[in-house]
Amino acid sequence: MRTRIRIGCFIFAAVVFSSGAVAVVPLETFTMWQSSEEDVYSTGMIWRDGNNDGYIDGFFSNGNDIVKAANYIYISHYGTLPSEATWYSSNQEYSGHCSVGDIDDNGFPDFAVSNFISSPWYPTKSNVYLNFGGNLNNSPDWYNDDSLMTFCCALGDVDGDGDLDLALATGGPYTSTKITDRVYFNNGGVLESSPGWQSGQLTEAMHVTWGDVDNDGDLDLAFAYDDRGPAVYYNYNGVLETMPSWSSIRTDPSNTLIFADISGDGWLDLVVACNYQNGGTGRYDVYYNNGAGSLETSPSWQSADGGYGSAVSVYDCDHDGDDDLASGRWWDKPRLYENLGGTLTTTPVWRGNNATVVERLAWVDVDGDGCELFADKFYASGGRKLFYTEYHPLFAIDSVAVDGIILGEADYCYHLESGWVSLGQAPDDSLMIYYQYSFKNDLAVSNWDTYNMIYGNYNPPLVDMFVDSTMGWAPFTVQFTDSSVGGSNWLWRFGDGDSEVVRDPMHTYMDGGAFDVNLEVDLSDGRHSRMVKKMVVVLADTLYFPEVSCLPGDTVKVSIYLLNHHPLHNLILPMTYGGGLQLSYYTLDTDSCRTDYFEQVKLTDSSPAEKKLVFSFRARITGDNPPLEPGFGRILNIYFIRTGGGGYNVLDTTVFPGRLYQLYADYVEYQPYVVAGEVSESYLVRGDANNDQIINLLDIVYLIDYLYKGGPAPVFYCGDVNVDGVINLLDIAYLIAYLYQGGPPPPGN
Repeated sequence: MRTRIRIGCFIFAAVVFSSGAVAVVPLETFTMWQSSEEDVYSTGMIWRDGNNDGYIDGFFSNGNDIVKAANYIYISHYGTLPSEATWYSSNQEYSGHCSVGDIDDNGFPDFAVSNFISSPWYPTKSNVYLNFGGNLNNSPDWYNDDSLMTFCCALGDVDGDGDLDLALATGGPYTSTKITDRVYFNNGGVLESSPGWQSGQLTEAMHVTWGDVDNDGDLDLAFAYDDRGPAVYYNYNGVLETMPSWSSIRTDPSNTLIFADISGDGWLDLVVACNYQNGGTGRYDVYYNNGAGSLETSPSWQSADGGYGSAVSVYDCDHDGDDDLASGRWWDKPRLYENLGGTLTTTPVWRGNNATVVERLAWVDVDGDGCELFADKFYASGGRKLFYTEYHPLFAIDSVAVDGIILGEADYCYHLESGWVSLGQAPDDSLMIYYQYSFKNDLAVSNWDTYNMIYGNYNPPLVDMFVDSTMGWAPFTVQFTDSSVGGSNWLWRFGDGDSEVVRDPMHTYMDGGAFDVNLEVDLSDGRHSRMVKKMVVVLADTLYFPEVSCLPGDTVKVSIYLLNHHPLHNLILPMTYGGGLQLSYYTLDTDSCRTDYFEQVKLTDSSPAEKKLVFSFRARITGDNPPLEPGFGRILNIYFIRTGGGGYNVLDTTVFPGRLYQLYADYVEYQPYVVAGEVSESYLVRGDANNDQIINLLDIVYLIDYLYKGGPAPVFYCGDVNVDGVINLLDIAYLIAYLYQGGPPPPGN
């Protein structure tokens, strides 16, 4: 049983409009985003946060049956999606649809792709790209052993062990190639390459999806076929039947299907996009659930018109408590059918402006500005391990707790679009799912005749908040404003441990960092909670040059220190070393420095006449090598040779032609404060071990303490009295001879 509860800043309520009237669809008719690539024939599309930075990324599988193409990921940069893909696979295939989920249980989503054919029209193998620390391998890490024609795949936990298994929809519709459908089991984060389940019938499958049709706590498996009506294989306690218990009596070819509770009765219905290229009417169908786990064999709802139906996706876009249906066809405009109290309109209430070959639709909040925080609590029920969240599609699942204990990644798996979570072990008492859901999703489209696109949701966020200035130096005072309609009972959390309960608070940040700000507020329908990541960026970084001294001919080591409050992936350091000493730059290293793992640390420009140098740093950012994390310590050792002169030289930063001192975090570029240092002429005396400018008995005692009692070391120049390159008993003997036996003074004195 699921309950709505309030936990800290979480509460659950639906935004309800009056029923029976068609609502205004808050979607633009022109696109807000388009991809720039051409002739890649995008087909599959899944939206997940691939690098766990809190922003959603777009995974696209490309090629279809037209051209061999690489697969793409568009990685969001703090809510801004690039038009050109950021990640490319090294292999190029005729790829169909894809699925994304954490297969290897390391906390980062992996990328599974169905490869349709190897060349017209021969079977091939599908593959998975694993994700390590937010970086997907460009080449596949997994292939299935058996060569197949497969146009679609879906990740789901068929055996209820808390990890994701992979289902493949197989067959060749254009060549009438009939193949058994497959499931590849996941054992402890490792996907088997041979199928652990095969269907008992040969079909031409186009699409596959998971859903608990009979509400028994197991994921059932549904297929859309080109050669017959859709079918569902029921799952009984983790064992999937080999012949479907349900199939439609209609024989229209179907291209895509999903499970969704259209009627709102708590039971999953089946939504199907039919395609009339090989016969039939090509309408969109809904097969309603009878409330006992069985679907009707003929759809009770159909769209008024037909065509090359190809894509369906559901979301409560008007916040009236039921799922509305977005759909697409080939060479047609995407459309939306409004759900009015459990029944969809038969004609669309919204259509986009772009007629394209739609392959996939998805509801996603691209910039995350409508996302709010939720938690659903479920009580233990007969060993049940599969649970559906109150809302869907989800933006992210933050954590899962069973009986009060936060689970590790290997203990559960989930599907964001459907909102299900599957556990490896059933709870004894209760389950908590903490997640993010958006009240203003945009509509994303993959297609292969023009470009991928997104239709923007023009509604403002329900929790609407602003700050008058987003970046400044500590101490940094800012003014927050709540612009939510009808808000009351505010609770602000500023990200630095402080909070406030007024509507428009003023707050001062004393320390550097990027601060996530959370606002809880009562609206007309109940309590809401929204967090804006890195809403305020406070600067408090300092670069420190040292104070060092040297003798003529010395090699001078200058260690530069940095206090940074932001994770840095690049640094540019111009410096000057002007003064009376004659210093010649020799080399650099990062020994014992915080930057010793960087991919590049080098001298990039210099002007000996002006006594200026420029150093550049570039981090090798992988799962094992993150950016330079906030902290304090050495970042660079520079070596000079003193060739003459006297006095001192000032160490400082400078503006070099085209080179400005700059620190680069992903979300901000800035210049820190600089504390200048100097290299000065040394006035050290050889034999003056304690550096009190006098050679006497105290220096002998100092060397004895150092050599035999663990005392502090003298400056090497002062302690090596006899200039033999080591400090030892002979130096003590030399001082005794000099002070008490008429021996020669230490060399150089």
